Amino acid sequence: MAYTVTMPQMGYDMTEGTINAWLRQEGDAVTRGDTIASIATDKTDIEIEAYASGVVRRILVQAGGRVPVGTAIAIIAEPEEVLADLRPAAPEQPPAASAAVRSQRPEAPPAEAPDPAAGPGRPAPAGPPAAPPAAPAPAPPAASGAVPSPIPVAAAAVRAEPAAAPPGAGGGGGAPGPGWGRVRASPLARRRARELGVDLGQLHGTGPGGRVTADDVERCSAAGVPRLTGFDRTAVPGEAGDPYAVVPLTRIREATARRMVESKSTIPHFYLTSSVDMAAGLALREQLNALPESTIPHISVTDFVLRALTLTLQRHPALNAGWVGGELRRYARSNIALAVALPEGLVAPTLRDCDLVSFPELARRAHDLAARARANRLRPQETSGAHAALSNLGMHGIHDFSAIITPGQGSVLAVGATEQTPVVVDGSVTAGWRMSLTLAIDHRITDGAEGAEALAHCCWLLEHPAACLL
Repeated sequence: MAYTVTMPQMGYDMTEGTINAWLRQEGDAVTRGDTIASIATDKTDIEIEAYASGVVRRILVQAGGRVPVGTAIAIIAEPEEVLADLRPAAPEQPPAASAAVRSQRPEAPPAEAPDPAAGPGRPAPAGPPAAPPAAPAPAPPAASGAVPSPIPVAAAAVRAEPAAAPPGAGGGGGAPGPGWGRVRASPLARRRARELGVDLGQLHGTGPGGRVTADDVERCSAAGVPRLTGFDRTAVPGEAGDPYAVVPLTRIREATARRMVESKSTIPHFYLTSSVDMAAGLALREQLNALPESTIPHISVTDFVLRALTLTLQRHPALNAGWVGGELRRYARSNIALAVALPEGLVAPTLRDCDLVSFPELARRAHDLAARARANRLRPQETSGAHAALSNLGMHGIHDFSAIITPGQGSVLAVGATEQTPVVVDGSVTAGWRMSLTLAIDHRITDGAEGAEALAHCCWLLEHPAACLL
């Protein structure tokens, strides 16, 4: 039986995704659970798996194509199975040509087709009305990004790179270099070139026909190929201000900007700050890391804070909650998002069921999650589902800061640096180790008194770190 692979929805706010690369090609046999493609979401790059065994019979959206969630992107079926009369998704026109999103639908009389000037989100005709063969102009092959096939997909839109944009038009997006639009490059290579500031016009591709690949961009970036500074725009005479450059946004930066505006506009934050005595915690950490042949990974301060937050969410369920779809939801498990900084922006993958594992196992999972986030190897289930978040900037010397709550979560704990500072003990001034914690809470899920009790309990756990090992 044929199985349709669709663009998955990784989080409630994801509306579309981009195919980074197909890891299996048409004709390849796959088994349920095999990784078949890498996709880019607003938050990070993830790999998707086949949920059925068979053969990849059709790839409907080529690498670089961006489509709405739920759109069919491939067909897996038995080798000899007869497929329905379906066609691939039609590409969205490049921004310079048209802002309309086109969609494929089954054959229908032209009179029933919607207005071709429909804006984004409204269907437009799949093509011109029937006419003699010589009437329609042939579409450039590079603009479709899809191999002709008999598979129709309703309401699918694929963003395609123009085959040859004029110099300076930014054929791959971002600040172009000499001949940028004329360079043959894969969509992933263009994206990496934008993110790394590499001038595609300076590269010699190693792909088929001299096509520039993402590996070419990575290698040349490390080798110091001329970069795109982008500062070639001067202020218009009569206008105030210095010369400037419009910086192309990475996908993660664009998504972060959108979500943070939504968060600060819709979530009533309030903040609580406390100082923690970390002397005992640092001493225990040193003992654990000195154990010979230990199966525990190298323990960090973040690991202790993560464990303390996990136990606090269980002790104070009012904080283990979120405001979703106009309703207050309280959760049984402690699912915590761990902020990880990447060159292209911030991601916060989710550690699920933190309360069901031991301290050593939680530390191992946290280290593994952070490493895979930096390598763009996150699993789909790790991109959503968090109830609270943890962000630590202490390693950068930040004394304290206030973090922003992600929509759908109820709180975020911001961790500052652990610093040696003068403290008063029994009337005498002595040196002590202190760390700042700032808890941001959605005022819709609880109030200040409950939040203060929760933060106090978290601090107590860190000041009595043996309790974190239980």
